[in-house]
Amino acid sequence: MLANSTYKNVRIVLFERDSDVRQAIKATLAQDTFTQTLATSGLKTAQTAIFNDKADLMVIDIDENRNEICKMMRKIRHNLAGGNPFPVSIALSSSSDFQNVHQAVNSGFDIMLLKPFSMSTLLDRVHHLMRQRAPFVVTSDYIGPDRRQNQSKGQSGARNSGEEMLITVPNPLKMMATGAVSLARMRHAIEEGVTKVNERRVVCNSEKISQLVGTLASQYMLSNLDQEFVRGLKRLQAICGEMDRRLKRSKFAHAADLCDTMETVVSRILEAPLSPHSKDIELLQNLGYATDRAFHSDKSEIKAARTISDSIRAVA
Repeated sequence: MLANSTYKNVRIVLFERDSDVRQAIKATLAQDTFTQTLATSGLKTAQTAIFNDKADLMVIDIDENRNEICKMMRKIRHNLAGGNPFPVSIALSSSSDFQNVHQAVNSGFDIMLLKPFSMSTLLDRVHHLMRQRAPFVVTSDYIGPDRRQNQSKGQSGARNSGEEMLITVPNPLKMMATGAVSLARMRHAIEEGVTKVNERRVVCNSEKISQLVGTLASQYMLSNLDQEFVRGLKRLQAICGEMDRRLKRSKFAHAADLCDTMETVVSRILEAPLSPHSKDIELLQNLGYATDRAFHSDKSEIKAARTISDSIRAVA
């Protein structure tokens, strides 16, 4: 337990279909002074509370609704559902199947707890997350807790690449447990965390755009126009769509027109993806160059990037 604190202000959403397990968890939490627990067997009830920002800690059984719940968790981490992308989260499951674990982990849950587990084990995990929550990794493919055993920067790992950076995000569980943080102050901390994640995400996306454009251009030159080429186009389209939402809230807002134009060109290519016009591939390459310049230039070069954007938009 944190010094000089109780956990009566911590808001918990517990979704568990098994009534015996649900009641045991709720009673255990209450004994540890976690008294604000919404315990439900209804997924919609749990989702409503979470999306209304009433969860500092989520304890969610994923067994019967794995796809839907993991999709929900990913939306939360990507700030597409609710107003808090940082609730502490524990997935509960009876399955140790690799696909199940991999899906839960990559959706952004903090940890996964396999059933059956003891109530003391659950409390140990909650207390650990309160004290030492892992920093978040932000890449073009993932936003969520770092999974590596050694979290030192520069160490090799599955997600250790040029586009990665660890970010310390708000820990609502810890903040509310201290009793010294108001909801207004936590909201401010969350907004600051969202800004940090957003700035990093758009940089990662810009690097991915450059990579995808280069790969697509090479595939076109080699006449490798197959389903892999189509998947690359769709991935590029999705990233450009996300950038439209994120760039306007970042310091790279000057690149928004470029990504918007690129999405238009990609959408046009996708109308007949296996027989694209050479002009459109050339436009993609020019847009890729201009986007890269927009993200790596100083203020004096932003005007040049905008000039490139305007000229490309005129022919796109």
